[in-house]
Amino acid sequence: MNKVTKRAVISAVALLVLGAVLAVLLIFLPKETDDNHSDKNVPTVNVTDKKRENVKSVAVENKSGSFLFTRAEKTVDSTTEFYWTSGEMLGVQQDETLVNALVGGLASLSRQPLVEENADNLEKYGLENPLATVNVTFDDDTAVKLYFGISNPSDNSYYFRTDDNNVMTADKETVSGVFNDIRDFAELTLTESLSDTNVERVLIERKDFETPVEIRYMSEILLDDDFVSATQNTHKFVSPFTAEVDESAGSAVYNDLCSLKMKRCVYLEKSAENLEKCGLTDPYAVVNFTLGTNEYRLLIGNEVKEDNGQTTVTTGYYAVLDQAEGIFEIAKDKAVWRTFSPEKLISKSPLSPYIYYVTKICVNADGKEYEFEIDGENKKFFYDGNELDIDNFRSWYQQIIGSYGEEYYTGEVSGNPVVSVKFSYTQEYSDKYGCTENTVEFYGLDERKCAAVLDGKPIFKVSVIYVQRIAENVLRLINGEDIKNL
Repeated sequence: MNKVTKRAVISAVALLVLGAVLAVLLIFLPKETDDNHSDKNVPTVNVTDKKRENVKSVAVENKSGSFLFTRAEKTVDSTTEFYWTSGEMLGVQQDETLVNALVGGLASLSRQPLVEENADNLEKYGLENPLATVNVTFDDDTAVKLYFGISNPSDNSYYFRTDDNNVMTADKETVSGVFNDIRDFAELTLTESLSDTNVERVLIERKDFETPVEIRYMSEILLDDDFVSATQNTHKFVSPFTAEVDESAGSAVYNDLCSLKMKRCVYLEKSAENLEKCGLTDPYAVVNFTLGTNEYRLLIGNEVKEDNGQTTVTTGYYAVLDQAEGIFEIAKDKAVWRTFSPEKLISKSPLSPYIYYVTKICVNADGKEYEFEIDGENKKFFYDGNELDIDNFRSWYQQIIGSYGEEYYTGEVSGNPVVSVKFSYTQEYSDKYGCTENTVEFYGLDERKCAAVLDGKPIFKVSVIYVQRIAENVLRLINGEDIKNL
């Protein structure tokens, strides 16, 4: 057999094999089902074909209960705007996006693909005993009754029908609201977003706190040449200690109070019975806070527990905001006020007061005391009656309020401090933060580390070189020499 003949035989065999494979595929591939509506010839049915503004009311009944939304209107800038409200909300603010989606989706169920006309077997669609029944009334006095069943096998739509048993499908995103409980329409963002102002004050009382934790905005942050700062922190603790809050670790304690988001609405009614069940009559934590000029009070109560099939886990905590109706669950990872430890949120540059809020700085080093005075009104600095170079003093001040914390330390200290620095403040500062002075002491731990103690409380380990530089630079400042960097 020559080469040409061999190639011809091989090609013929390959074609026979390919044909057999195609035949098997045609036999075993599933046929296109009635649920595949990609065919342009599949019949469609007009159901509502209206606009959202045409809806007068939507009445829903499902396994969670029943509720009714009715249309209202208001005039804004000579323009009529429509909205829908429900008495079943009991005064709880509703999520307008969810309500509008429900109404709009039911108003525009137009040209739905027909799955089965005048279906005899409704059970296979979950429509024998519908999961939800909806009555939609329009402003032209027409109405339509819709029955919703199970999701179709593709799981992106629900079967539904009208009174004439025409079975169709509607996208889940369009009609999923018909399966909701009325509580699912509650607005879960309870406070305003404050992009142009600040969280001025936060006061947290908690059952495991001996003293309430108070945080205030540092309004002395100034954008001028006289402001000396070592950090980007914006808030400080004023109780149980005076220290700045680390911006990256602790900002959630104040920033998350803006656009305060709940996980779900548990009860629409803030009754005494419901509050008692949720541990909110005697709450575990109470958070009083000021957003701009508005005052709020957040109560956080018992744990919300859920059985995941293997064990019981905590998913969140019951919570109420005094200024809003309803009892909510706040997610566990969002309830920072119930779980945080204030000591772990102290900035590693704990003190950086505005330089002209300081009247005196006393440094004890090498057994000697050095006292510096600050004349804020005239922006001058003195030691022993002698005026100091302003730039040199500002460089020194920048260093002593600089970042020195390396790791948290809550152990014991003994002996006398190696170096101590005491800041005395103006009356203006004292009135704002309730603090007349702060003292930072450094105690030796070993040849490499010292413990930084703020107003008697150990907070960090710091490098010995940092403490040595404080003592060295005091003498350099007094002698008019350049400040040595770390």
